[in-house]
Amino acid sequence: MRARRLRYILRKELTQMFRDRATFGLMVVTPVLQLFIYGYVASLDVRQLPLVVCDLSGSQASRSLVERFTTSGYFELVATVPSSSGIDPYLDQGRAVVALVMPEDYARRLKTGRTAPVQLLVDGTNSNTATIALAYASTIAAEVGADAALQHFRRTGARAPRTLLETETRVWYNPELKSVYYMVPGVICVLLLNVLTPLTSMNIVREKERGTIEQLRVTPIRPGEMILGKTLPGVIVGYFNVAIVLVTGKFWFGVPVRGSLVTLAVSAGLFIVSALALGLFISTLAETQQQALFTAIFFMIPNILLSGFLFPISSMPSAMQYVTFLIPMRYFLVIVRGIFLKGIGLEYLWPHVLALAAFGAVLMTLSILRFGKVR
Repeated sequence: MRARRLRYILRKELTQMFRDRATFGLMVVTPVLQLFIYGYVASLDVRQLPLVVCDLSGSQASRSLVERFTTSGYFELVATVPSSSGIDPYLDQGRAVVALVMPEDYARRLKTGRTAPVQLLVDGTNSNTATIALAYASTIAAEVGADAALQHFRRTGARAPRTLLETETRVWYNPELKSVYYMVPGVICVLLLNVLTPLTSMNIVREKERGTIEQLRVTPIRPGEMILGKTLPGVIVGYFNVAIVLVTGKFWFGVPVRGSLVTLAVSAGLFIVSALALGLFISTLAETQQQALFTAIFFMIPNILLSGFLFPISSMPSAMQYVTFLIPMRYFLVIVRGIFLKGIGLEYLWPHVLALAAFGAVLMTLSILRFGKVR
């Protein structure tokens, strides 16, 4: 492999990349756009759930319960209806997610120390949101019930029962439980895959369509030199995207970076090579740019869905959990989140780094071998 030939190929690829203003603009705009979408729009936090209330009691106790719901930050009162039949339009039309119904004798039951039932109606269209809403509402109701019981014991002069079980909770790595801390590191993985794989998947195909592939084949350029020359510009683009996400995530979203930037840079380089090699391998199989683009999308979707970016791997069926070992993004996602949130290093992450290196080496070798057979 000669440096002179490689330099000429690299110059050619960079010239084509900068001349294509649309592609270059996407490489600059896409990282910021995706980061803001995942940071703000695709948040896993469930807050300000629309709440409709049917207060048949009309007492201070019932109003206090509603206030506990609205001041928690999880619920937002959108309407108060005079009867339970008025709840249906709000749930049917999606204007409310949770409905709270308090009976007429709610306050009287609390005052006399009896159980005061309240009804919670939850829109289960989105099962995840419904589950979280029920958990929030049940916690608030339990706190109100405990306070009411304590006040009753004090009024009657009875001794309040001692709590037999008390939990002390500590959350490690993300004490404020902000989903943006979880999403932004994952954006690096998704961004590199979404930008680099389609970018390189159409590279050799473009040479085929323009008829320049035969000209390249009769030159002294070797397949390895050609593949490397087409890969290096993508590496530059990949690191540029990583830098954008790092700076924006740190100074705009306040996401901490507790681990080593050197480890992050090395592992990012391995994933960049894997994404580029996947795109190049696709380009040696496809005959048109359209085929290359659709094939790239076909490979990108499983990477995103099976990597653990959105759904925990432990929640997947057992058979699919084994399939995830064939997904390069799975390993890089563990590395990125471990460096960002936990501050761990290679002493824990080395198996994932080795897996990324193996994927990159295999895919790059296949691309070089396939390029030698391209006609």
